[in-house]
Amino acid sequence: MRKSAPDLAGDAYDVLVLGAGYAGLMAALRLSQRRLGLRVALVNAEDPFVERVRLQESMVHPVVPRIASLTDYLRPTVVEFICGRVTALDPVRRTVRIEADGEGREVGFTQAIYALGSRVDVENVPGAADYTYRLDAGDDPQAAGGLRLALRALREERARILAVGGGALSVEAAAEVKSMWPQMDVTLVSASRAGDFKDARVEAALREGLDRLGVKLIDNTKVREIGPKDVVTDGGQRLSYDLCIWAAGMRSPPIARDAGLEVDDQGRVLVGPDMRSVSHPFILAAGDCAHPVAPTGAPYRLSALTAAVSGVYAGEQAAAGPGERLPPFSFSTFAQAVAVGRYAAVFPLDANDNPILFVLRGRLASHVRGVLIWLVLHFITLERHLPGLQSWPGRRRISQRQADEALRQRRGSAPTPPARDRNRSVPG
Repeated sequence: MRKSAPDLAGDAYDVLVLGAGYAGLMAALRLSQRRLGLRVALVNAEDPFVERVRLQESMVHPVVPRIASLTDYLRPTVVEFICGRVTALDPVRRTVRIEADGEGREVGFTQAIYALGSRVDVENVPGAADYTYRLDAGDDPQAAGGLRLALRALREERARILAVGGGALSVEAAAEVKSMWPQMDVTLVSASRAGDFKDARVEAALREGLDRLGVKLIDNTKVREIGPKDVVTDGGQRLSYDLCIWAAGMRSPPIARDAGLEVDDQGRVLVGPDMRSVSHPFILAAGDCAHPVAPTGAPYRLSALTAAVSGVYAGEQAAAGPGERLPPFSFSTFAQAVAVGRYAAVFPLDANDNPILFVLRGRLASHVRGVLIWLVLHFITLERHLPGLQSWPGRRRISQRQADEALRQRRGSAPTPPARDRNRSVPG
């Protein structure tokens, strides 16, 4: 049943999906069922679909997008694609401000799905925003495309490349550079231990891959400040570099915080078991920029799987009729893969995201990882052709009683919603 849109000047949609990553695109496709009779629009800053899990490849050579144009991809569906950058959200008037080619427009909505993803956090250490490159999509000169140009300018030299992080993103970045330009001096600095984010077997596989490539590891060293040519550690040590790749944490855009939605310290929208904002229930959030306050079965971490299945669920919630109550959002995991240059580590997971059985490593693991990425893309394509057909593992793991109990506990200790901050910049 079509939900009535607010009485607004200009365009208005029953559901407006903000962001076309794995979460936003899957949400829009789930809403594209013609029987729903909804007017749906998907807003994204770029027309090509960016496969975030392939961003490390774009550091060394351009990656041809496998969905070259979202405009063309969505043309057979009822979803309208709007190519433009979301710059502001007004939950009182239920409008979104969109800018494209130097011009702005205002779009209204009855419900919105906030799926603007995340970017590398440059607010946590002084100098990170000014002097580092990041594995982010988009046209920012310090994002992946700019990083590729900077690395190519140094390819004839024995350049000193410093990657900072320790998690999967920094491991992939350091390994990709060393694989492409083995003459470069690549060092990975970690606040704990490089690769220490799953268990000892996964850590060993990742560190083995880095060692085979010749990446130097500096463990248990936290960077407190970044200058134009060196970083300063908590211990006062200075590490010089010619190029620094920053991968120490992720942060969601400030748009939700600026709009007055309740968010966490990383700017992610706090959502209930129905993936609706706890402060503005007509706004749902999915993917990297959502923070569920109730159990979700497997841990809700940043991943293509989490984004895709949460996007599908958000679409189902937005399409639900009046009084219809869907089961709480939950899911299971099954595998994870981390690229290590021309090598990789692939490991099966149990339903709760714990590594089990074995860790596949080396070149064979790299080929398996490629297959998994291919499957993610075809998970999306199947939803495009047969919207509403797909399900996902573990979708009924959390009972309504568990979800309700989590909400009751939260209400007893809920923080004061954050104030708006109009001085924060909108990321590229």
